[in-house]
Order: sequence, then structure tokens, then C-alpha cells
Amino acid sequence: MNRQRKLVGGFFIAGLMACFALFSSVPSQAADASSAVPSKGLTLIMFEQDACPYCEIWDANIGVSYDKTREGKFAPLSKVDIHHDDDVPNVRPVVFTPTFVLYKDGKEVGRLTGYISDDFFWGLLNPMLKKHGYRDEDQVSKGADGALN
Repeated sequence: MNRQRKLVGGFFIAGLMACFALFSSVPSQAADASSAVPSKGLTLIMFEQDACPYCEIWDANIGVSYDKTREGKFAPLSKVDIHHDDDVPNVRPVVFTPTFVLYKDGKEVGRLTGYISDDFFWGLLNPMLKKHGYRDEDQVSKGADGALN
């Protein structure tokens, strides 16, 4: 009985985090460009804080290689401490860490709150990137010379 209660509790928390991430991914109307947010192109800002276990797990599982991925090349990552977010003016409040905010040309265009697994992260990040021109490997075709298009 105790095991069932733990399983149900775990699924409940995972479901809440997924719902929160879905509802918090609505684009903001204004986020000005700054040193952390370039005025041109796409960038992904990770808001983190010390002693955040989910940030540490993300760093270990994804962060070590994010910049080498197709997604990382398409939307380079910058990190900002949630308590020192002065580099990102006019950002909507960030309460939970990690929170990933996607910026295009200095404006917030997407948000992913929380991290519970690799599949959760990539499953929510890829659709946000695709709205802004990202093509994953399944969508990339090769030309006659073998180069990727």
C-alpha cells in the first residue's frame, strides 16, 4: 500500500510539473535585449540557483553536451542565476529552477519550467524551436552533393 501511495504521489508531481511547463510556455509580450539576451537570433536562457538539485541533474545529463547538439547550435545556451537576473530586464517572473526561456531577437517567445527527465526537456524544447525554424534530423534532407539542406 505504501509503495502504491509513493507511485501515485510521484505521478501526481510529474503531472503537475508537466502541466505547469505547458501553461508557462505561453510567450511573453516583452523581454528587452541585454548582455544575456542578444538582440538578433535565438538564445536559450537557463535560470538556475545554487543547491537546485534539478539544475544539477540537468547539468549532468544534458548541460555537459547541450552546446554540441543541433538544438544547442540553433539556440545557444546562457545561464543566469535566478537571484541575479539583472542581465535580463523585463523578464516575466521566474519562480522555479531550472526555468528555460527562449528568446528571439531580444523577445521572449517560449518558456519551459522544471526538469524531470531528458525526454521531458527535449519533448518540450523541440516544438518551441520548430516554431522558429528548427528542423530536426528527420526533417533535414541531403542535396545531390551529400550536404545537409
